[in-house]
Amino acid sequence: MIPYSRHQLFLKRCIRFFTTMLAVSLFYLGVTAALAVDSASVARGGRLFDNWFLETRDRPPSEIHPNYKNSQSSMHIAEASWRCTSCHGWDYKGRAEQNTVALTGNAGTTPVSLRTILNDENHGYSNKLVNRDVGDLATFIAHGLLGMAPYVEPGSNRALGNAKHEIALYATICANCHGANGHKISSMAYLGTFARNHPREALHKILNGHPAERMPPLRFLKTDRLGDLLAYIQTLPEKNLSASITRGGRLYDNWQKETDSPPQKSRHMAYPKEARHANTPAMNWRCKECHGWDYKGRDGAYGSGDHRTGIKGIRAFEGHQAQAVVEILMDTNHRYHGTQWFNGPLDLQALLDLANFVTLGQIDMDVHIDPLTGTVRSDPERHKGEFEVLCATCHGKDGNALSTGMSIGHIARTNPWEALHKIRNGHPKEVMPPLLVLDVGMSVGILAYAQTLL
Repeated sequence: MIPYSRHQLFLKRCIRFFTTMLAVSLFYLGVTAALAVDSASVARGGRLFDNWFLETRDRPPSEIHPNYKNSQSSMHIAEASWRCTSCHGWDYKGRAEQNTVALTGNAGTTPVSLRTILNDENHGYSNKLVNRDVGDLATFIAHGLLGMAPYVEPGSNRALGNAKHEIALYATICANCHGANGHKISSMAYLGTFARNHPREALHKILNGHPAERMPPLRFLKTDRLGDLLAYIQTLPEKNLSASITRGGRLYDNWQKETDSPPQKSRHMAYPKEARHANTPAMNWRCKECHGWDYKGRDGAYGSGDHRTGIKGIRAFEGHQAQAVVEILMDTNHRYHGTQWFNGPLDLQALLDLANFVTLGQIDMDVHIDPLTGTVRSDPERHKGEFEVLCATCHGKDGNALSTGMSIGHIARTNPWEALHKIRNGHPKEVMPPLLVLDVGMSVGILAYAQTLL
């Protein structure tokens, strides 16, 4: 039999051992809990980094961030100045024009220290975001930053993943909203186009979702899979360029009619108060009303008469990059794109279509139409058959079958520039087929024949 004293010593040693093991276990459990990252918080922080006022459904500040270096005249500049990505970039490496450096993530920073930085005078978020928002944003910066180089080729926009691996992932999760070809959401550029032009932003949104939208964050998946998904999305088709150009031509003609938008109620700010149509917003918001059917503005047919505004044309933008024109359409002079806080009538896809027309769809009207007499430089009889095959179905062989009662011959003679524009691009919200893809000589010849009709 074990003496009582030895039995008591044994029990004490057991109690000490189990107490020590329990303390060690609790310590490691505590460390594990401390190290565990709330993925939902990280993803929400990523959406706040993208656009915190959209995610929180707050109105953005009306003033430009005091530390933002403004180089634009966009009507959205105040919004842009308060978005984290505007200064730190979609690759989180900073932007040279803003004198910002790369975010360090876990290298020496913690959510606690980041909270202090986000609330300091330099960032100024203390009276803009609540504690939860600052916490989620700090958690994203500390634990959610992704090195983009393994997934997007440095120096280019090419995704480095295997596009064949995640076709099913796109078809089941993404296509539900974006459509099988990425064309379903009209308020943004087609998904393939967007991913090819902005792959780092696309990958950020794949990881974290889109602010205030139902797009699911896919951060729970292995990042290599998401890199493959991005590569597949980059293979999705563009909108047919010719279709985009001709729609842009119809938007240039009358975007209110083409998009089924209600007419504007107040004068376009850039339209002169003393011009003929200053009191007709439905007219003075049309692109053609300032820049003319010959695209020459004050230097063309609209240099005099009822449509004179003194505004220059768009000929100088032929061959330019479409994105540069999109930015012009969004500036404080044009104001064609808005958000839920600022009125702007056209969505991004419409802006891109309009920009494609301006950069790729114009022609030099003076080559085909005498700018002084309006006479078309073509033999009308050579194209009579084309008019009777292509046009007479709706307009009639004599050009008088329009329900509006307007004679095609009269239109062709009094405003041949408008007629040629419509022949090439179609008429807004009508079934008239655009002939832009056909030889320009055919369109000009049809117009010449139309000028002979009574």
